[in-house]
Amino acid sequence: MVIAALLCISSIRAGPSVTFFYPQSFTETSCTGSASWTKWFNSAKPSDNGNLDKEVLSVIRAQNGRDTCEKPQALQAQSVGQLTSGSSFGCSWSTMNNIIAEFRSTTPGLDYQVRFCCANSDFAPTTTTTTTPRPITSATCGRAEIKHSLRSSLRIVGGSHAVSNSWPWQVLYEEKKPCENNRICLGVCGGTLIDSRHVLTAAHCIGTNNPSAITITAGLHNKKNNEDATQQKRTVERIFMHPGYNNKTIENDITILRLAQPVQFNKYVQPACLPGPDPKSNDSVVLIGWGATQVGGAAYHELKQTKVKVIGNCQQHWGFQVDEEKQICVGDIVTGDSACQGDSGGPMLYEHNGQWVVAGVTSYVQAGQCSTSTQSKPNVYARVSAYLPWIKSII
Repeated sequence: MVIAALLCISSIRAGPSVTFFYPQSFTETSCTGSASWTKWFNSAKPSDNGNLDKEVLSVIRAQNGRDTCEKPQALQAQSVGQLTSGSSFGCSWSTMNNIIAEFRSTTPGLDYQVRFCCANSDFAPTTTTTTTPRPITSATCGRAEIKHSLRSSLRIVGGSHAVSNSWPWQVLYEEKKPCENNRICLGVCGGTLIDSRHVLTAAHCIGTNNPSAITITAGLHNKKNNEDATQQKRTVERIFMHPGYNNKTIENDITILRLAQPVQFNKYVQPACLPGPDPKSNDSVVLIGWGATQVGGAAYHELKQTKVKVIGNCQQHWGFQVDEEKQICVGDIVTGDSACQGDSGGPMLYEHNGQWVVAGVTSYVQAGQCSTSTQSKPNVYARVSAYLPWIKSII
């Protein structure tokens, strides 16, 4: 066993923070291809170690398991909080058998977060055990009076249409936003009714703190048609964005909207079920939305649907950007079927014993692509089951 200690001899200032890399020749863009950055970790505070911050790989690995790796290729340390003008910044590294093991700050009181560059294959999957599936708590949710028609060739990108009102829990999210020439524009997303007063959508869809700027439309199929007989429009009374949402990493990309008035359930408007069993790798699931039919295109006017598969071991594709305990990946390497811009916030649906469960909330796709073919990465969804305690504390 070889243990070495090295001093940080330079730092990189980036805006209000200071950054160190090990090895020192490494940069943010060096971690690409077959390697990816993990999420940020902050396992200790300066007060824990004589006012000098220390981040230890073994401690971080013990606390975070599959989110770290055995043999990081590099480490980035970045200061957290206010920097004192005129201060000098320094650190030291410890390595064990040429693998980074520890970061230490030499600046009193300055807290750091760290992340690691890891090979996409260098992680230990969580051990799973066979358990009894979580039951669906309602016998009436997730049932549509109007029958859908699903074929494997249906696509959101490419544009085949759902049967009108066959997905009665799907809602349209519209948010009034100021835009050029003093005009008002609309931000558009999807959402899912989970009871008569609450809609599940993506946190990244929310661009306002003003609930009254948001309109939810249930019972909608074709935005170009007069559908007054089926539609129910509601304003929003309150926004419950997940407190852990990170707009840089898109972690915890989930929000609950409380409607100012409840919707009335009928054959056109019904709630989906909350999980319930989660779909497993290679299970079929359904994506629906009014999203664009091509990259960079406008939102589509008629509701579309597609059937895809759950993609297991998603970190093979996205690296440590994806946490499979809180996210779920889907796609179809044969057809390339995919969600696209405008589908955000809408549901990924899983059928269990005749009831449809909102198993995921549309979060993100690979930049510049609306495809899940072999040349592309799977779509990423927030895994609803991971947030059930939070959801139930609100509704």
